[in-house]
Amino acid sequence: MRISCMVYGISFLLAGIWLAWGQGHTHLSAWKKMSEEEKAKIKIIPLSRNIGEVITLNGVIFLLKGICPGFTDHWFTAAILAWMLVAGLDVLYIGKSGRYHSQ
Repeated sequence: MRISCMVYGISFLLAGIWLAWGQGHTHLSAWKKMSEEEKAKIKIIPLSRNIGEVITLNGVIFLLKGICPGFTDHWFTAAILAWMLVAGLDVLYIGKSGRYHSQ
């Protein structure tokens, strides 16, 4: 369990940082398939940073589980549930706010 959590943690951490730096979206198939009109409607850099930060947070949680013996199953479960709540609220914020839409 520890090694798999470390692998997941490092993977999520790297993917999140990659997205947060604004480099990852260009490699996503959904982005590649969008028309230029659709792409123009999205402020992709702030959106990528937002999503990258959420994924990075998940990576930190998994990495803590893999590295810290004191981060027991109980705390890991609580942290993942809290992350799921934060990620869900973030999705609501992305959908409702106009912050990521170009005018």
